[in-house]
Amino acid sequence: MTESTPSDADVPATGPRGVNRRRMLTAVAALGVTAGLSGPLSAGNAWAAPGTRPPAPGAGHQPPLDVAELARTHYGSDHAWFAENIPFIDIPDQVIADTYYYRWAAFTKHLRSTTSGRLITEFMPSVSWEGPNGTINAACGHHLREARWLRDRTYVEDYLNWWLGGGGNLHQYSSWIGDAVWADYEVSGDARVPLSHLDALKADLDAWDPQFDESKGLYWIVPVNDATEFTTTGLDVGDGWGGQAFRPTLNSYLFAQMRAIGRVAALAGDDATAADYTQRAARLATRVQDSLWNAEFQQFTDRFGPQYPDRYFDFASGPELAGYVPWSVGLPDARFDGSWRNLTDPGKFAGTHGLRTIYPTSPYYLVQHRTPGASPGECEWNGPSWPFQTSQVLTGLANLLDDRPQTAIGSADYVALLHQYAAQQRKDGRPYVAENLNPDTGQWIADFPDRSEHYNHSTFADLVISGLLGLRPSSGDTLRVRPLIPGDWDYFALQNVTYHGRRVSVVYDRDGTHYPLGRAGLSVWIDGELRVSGRSPDGTTVDLSRSPVARPVALANYAYNPVGQGFPLATASSTGDGTTAQGDDGRVWFDPAPVNRWVSVPDGRAAARYTVELAGDAVVSAARVHYYDDGSGVRAPIRHRLQYWKDGRWYDVRTLPGGDARPLPNTATGLLFPPVRAARFQLVMAPAKGTAVGIADLELLGARGQLPGVPEGAHRYEAEEAVVTGARIVLGGVAASGGGYVGGIDGSGSSVSFTAVHADRGATYRLGIRYANGLGPATHGVTVNAAGGYTASYPSTGGWGANGMWNVAFVDVPLVAGDNVVTLSKGTAFAELDCVFLAGEAPAR
Repeated sequence: MTESTPSDADVPATGPRGVNRRRMLTAVAALGVTAGLSGPLSAGNAWAAPGTRPPAPGAGHQPPLDVAELARTHYGSDHAWFAENIPFIDIPDQVIADTYYYRWAAFTKHLRSTTSGRLITEFMPSVSWEGPNGTINAACGHHLREARWLRDRTYVEDYLNWWLGGGGNLHQYSSWIGDAVWADYEVSGDARVPLSHLDALKADLDAWDPQFDESKGLYWIVPVNDATEFTTTGLDVGDGWGGQAFRPTLNSYLFAQMRAIGRVAALAGDDATAADYTQRAARLATRVQDSLWNAEFQQFTDRFGPQYPDRYFDFASGPELAGYVPWSVGLPDARFDGSWRNLTDPGKFAGTHGLRTIYPTSPYYLVQHRTPGASPGECEWNGPSWPFQTSQVLTGLANLLDDRPQTAIGSADYVALLHQYAAQQRKDGRPYVAENLNPDTGQWIADFPDRSEHYNHSTFADLVISGLLGLRPSSGDTLRVRPLIPGDWDYFALQNVTYHGRRVSVVYDRDGTHYPLGRAGLSVWIDGELRVSGRSPDGTTVDLSRSPVARPVALANYAYNPVGQGFPLATASSTGDGTTAQGDDGRVWFDPAPVNRWVSVPDGRAAARYTVELAGDAVVSAARVHYYDDGSGVRAPIRHRLQYWKDGRWYDVRTLPGGDARPLPNTATGLLFPPVRAARFQLVMAPAKGTAVGIADLELLGARGQLPGVPEGAHRYEAEEAVVTGARIVLGGVAASGGGYVGGIDGSGSSVSFTAVHADRGATYRLGIRYANGLGPATHGVTVNAAGGYTASYPSTGGWGANGMWNVAFVDVPLVAGDNVVTLSKGTAFAELDCVFLAGEAPAR
């Protein structure tokens, strides 16, 4: 519904006029660390404040790039976040440079603000096969290799906590998350993170045991579950969705996970576990090299799995680009390096516009099996160039070139392939990445509107930073720089890299005339101090003690609603373009398409209002408003106020110093205020004359772990710890009270019994039930100490526990003094249970 509110003149202001300084500074730190907001909250460039030139180089003690100006050039009004967070580059290859800056912009379109923190998505809009919060694990290793270079550690740490804390389905597809955990540690130098996930990595590895073939010593997988449908093995058996095989991909990922577990265990001082997993990794590496190497193809190649007895352990009919994945995790030894000659052969993997996934001589090459004759075509791995796998191949090639000398391929090939990969990421002459493309024509194949835009399924920045420009991360107290630049490059700069808690910049100037530093050769700055200069472009190693890493501030977005139904419920004074639900779904981008915003109707009213109602009270102390501004009919408002509902009327929050003074277009506008406990908040916005206002997203930020609707301090009885009959316990639910919930309460005998609900005295109590119900109205029967006759009614929450769509219902029940047995049983329709609690004695009737 549209909320009726008083006119601006009728809205009183309330709240403390003075504010405790410590609380204010805490709030400023909380918003500033996590937001990268423009205005005073953003620390900006470590070398030069935004809007100013760097200090004069004089004695050559400062890196040369004007980061503030570069950020404005590439990112416009959203410049402050990028200036604070990403490494900046300057290189002679403009195609690679433009793609580098574009890919960071594309990456931010996939950073989603949720009640579980900051998550990273693969698709911008929702797709039918995504998991909770829009996440898909297939490319999580790519996401983590990119995000490890961001200064704000919130993104990596929240994302790892999500996958390894049970929030998402980590086995929807294969992934190399174990390798990604260690790769992140090599950049951050913060052992706390991998140590916190050691047990989860072991449990995740164990979950692959059903797919381990003892007789072969290898793991099998169906290629579609390896994120690669319609591969050679599937097409060999006439089923593009099938083709179960022992693949070099999955086995390399799990080798890397075993190795990572061994390394993390060593960090923990657990030598026995370290030795065990290191030996397991070595055995699996031996099996991969002994069994999956095809001497005829000179390539690591799939072998059919036990699903096909007549083909069991036979090789697939042809090689695939996936055969290079073992090098992406450093598995093969030098015996197999000759395989890389196939990569640059135009008759094999080397297409004119990208790397092919199979040879063009294959009978399956570029045949559209899923959508014959359609344009665009659907996703198949029978020849198209996939950024997903090109990233893996280039990561493996950088590893090889850094690890050992060989004659099959060289650094010039890396640069040429990276340039080709950068150049293929174009559409209508502008940087763009979709799903896959024709390697012979350069045309995108799978490029669907409202699905494929700026597809986040690969890496690019990592390939430039750690490959081309050669910053090779290490777990030791060193900084290794081994550039792969062409011999005719006269310069490059890599500035503001956060590495082991320090700020690092690397600059090469062949003769000292390109940059105004007067220094020839390779130079390295650490925290603004020139540590090395005059070195060869072949590289250098610098001793580097690590510095404490800034800890992310754990904030949750209590406005977040991923499904557009139930609570939090968004309403508005009017709606033109988009929907109210798109204004609080945690997604932020300012592109015209795909449409993901709320826009008011330019109706001439003095104020437009956007209201969010939570399932119950939550404490909120900051907000971020992402105003959409198309430069024409939709503009950021002239002014705005955030209000909360209390005692039957709206009150203004009292903003604190440190936020943004006015609404900002196409970036985050930050608001800080003393903590407010409320269930309803609204923005009151004054549009410019003749324009509408638009919100890409509104975030209401507070400490994590709050349960709107559950009274603060109430003792909660967790469903997953109760006696569960005919239902299932789900661990790791989104925003679940105790980290789990009970679902599948679907049968006539399904029930959840809480055996020790304590009452201080005998009386009728109000029993609160935290539930999720994604369909229509539902009920549970309630019995108390074996006495029935009570019913809990559950209005729809618009979604299920997997998406954190919880609400609270109440039922009055009589309890005796001491412990009581309260049982909830299947009633009408369906509901999931998170916890129950007592909300005090019921009012007398």
